Amino acid sequence: RRVTRIFLSIAALVCTTTANSKPPRDPLDKPNFVVLFMDDLGYGDVGFTGHPTTSTPNIDQLAWNGKILTSWYSGCAVCSGSRAALMTGRQYPRTGVPGVFGPVGDVGLPLNETTVAEQMKLANYSTAAVGKWHLGNRRVYLPGSRGFDYYLGIPYSDDMGRGYHSSCSGQKDDDYDETSAIGNDQYKWNCDHYAESGYVKSQECETTGDPDPAGQHLPLVYQEHNRTRVIEQPLDFTTLAKKYEAFATEFIERSKDGPFFLYVPFSHVHVTRPYNPHGNQYAGCAWQNTTTRGPFGDALAEADGIVGAISTKLKDLNLEENTLILFASDNGPWLIQGLSGGSAGLFTGRYADYWNTGKASTWEGGIRSPSFAYWKGMIEPFSRSSEVVSSLDIMPTLSCLAGVDLPPNRVIDGRDMSDVILRNGKSKHEFLFMYGTCHLGGGPYGVSAVRHGKYKAHFCTSPGGGGNQSLAKKYTPYPLLFDVENDPSESTPISTGLLPTSIPDQEAMVRIMKAYAMELATFVQGRLTPTPDGPGERPGNYGICCDRSKDCDCSDTSSLHNEMFGGLFSLGTKQHHDRYHEELGEDQPSPPATLAQALLNEG
Repeated sequence: RRVTRIFLSIAALVCTTTANSKPPRDPLDKPNFVVLFMDDLGYGDVGFTGHPTTSTPNIDQLAWNGKILTSWYSGCAVCSGSRAALMTGRQYPRTGVPGVFGPVGDVGLPLNETTVAEQMKLANYSTAAVGKWHLGNRRVYLPGSRGFDYYLGIPYSDDMGRGYHSSCSGQKDDDYDETSAIGNDQYKWNCDHYAESGYVKSQECETTGDPDPAGQHLPLVYQEHNRTRVIEQPLDFTTLAKKYEAFATEFIERSKDGPFFLYVPFSHVHVTRPYNPHGNQYAGCAWQNTTTRGPFGDALAEADGIVGAISTKLKDLNLEENTLILFASDNGPWLIQGLSGGSAGLFTGRYADYWNTGKASTWEGGIRSPSFAYWKGMIEPFSRSSEVVSSLDIMPTLSCLAGVDLPPNRVIDGRDMSDVILRNGKSKHEFLFMYGTCHLGGGPYGVSAVRHGKYKAHFCTSPGGGGNQSLAKKYTPYPLLFDVENDPSESTPISTGLLPTSIPDQEAMVRIMKAYAMELATFVQGRLTPTPDGPGERPGNYGICCDRSKDCDCSDTSSLHNEMFGGLFSLGTKQHHDRYHEELGEDQPSPPATLAQALLNEG
């Protein structure tokens, strides 16, 4: 208790330190940060929220020994929007980012947006990302250009191209190549589901002219100081998690003298393309058929194994007391995918006239995440908070704890949540607005709902991805109102488009309507403008490609690539680092990719 009180005083000082001051680092200053960001994981999918058969012992152990955050909301109900909100601390429509980027587009997170990684570079952090990026596929939009020193992963969703499943028996005949089942149509990813919900423009789903072959094959991309290599294309799903685990643990080992920021946006447990032999999910040989929950359970158990490896590495290096771990999901489960899509738990949206209230909807099941914060010695074990927090809060919170001022001259929608996670503080979100498409049945994005204390007000509702969007409904002159503290399944509304009858509820509704009017009057939607073409880029040639002379199918050379770079399981080691730059003909890493890195080098 005494150590915690001392830390809280120090943390308060850290959060008021300006970016220009440089206090000496001690064990409680400039903590390391690990952000674990699952893909399409529902509130009901993990052990610490009550799933009866799921196997997530490592995730559960961290949750129970930290603070479970029961009212964590994603910044968007689908993929790219949620990542834009996390990276910038801004509502995704402010940035211009759509709900979902496709795999071969010409736009990405605008370069005038500041990412949390760039904030960390201002405080001299080492930075790495491993997993699903999904904020633009062109090099200028990839992590190496957005503040990350190192990156390994799939730059978008794992259904946006074909993959490869190598055999666990060692028999070549048992290998599975998705091409044999689904052909080479790059538009076989679930574009239509997103377009129907308004998160993707419908023309992006149309096959016209000569499609970019890069959209046919999933790439595994490696970046080191903004030099980019395609390691595999198509990638091998069977060995993907082992590569992620090796990359993450080696980065921690190399950065142990700190400080460091490790962002882990998992590719798990998003579905793959159809006709996958593992039920539209995937897992390595060590995890296949190991859980009673089937292929989804195996995939989740494999992700839990990566969490366990990261946690063990932090323990082995005695870094737990100087490392904050945050765990959340990008959005709710994709319920239309059946047993491959996960569970929203008690967040069922029972009042709806349909069952599909998960991903792509702003019902609780689509946007409320299983989440926790863990920091040994700093966060009381077996604690929990129902205060409203959001993925939007990650950027301002980490900036605060690292002693970095927030970017000036822009609206930051996130709030520093360190009072909530480190103490028993209250939420700084008087009103947390949730943006979606149900107000029009398609973009531009508008306010769908808002959380205000115990209240959740829906200005419109609609089914999740793949659902019947004709069921979308608007509520006037007042929103649909729930008390989600007493009714988290949204089964019994306080009022349905009318002014509530009780005085406290009426007063809350008046406050909500005033805040809503202010939000509508002051909110400015961002717009995307493509960056000028770089070397080798032109319309139809924006996708990530290992070799265009092979139509981006380098399955015959991926093993040579692995050997060339010292083996994927040595990623992040000095041997790999030296070999990598030797192959590129370099003695030193490339020039810094961001202004923050340049300033650090000058200092």
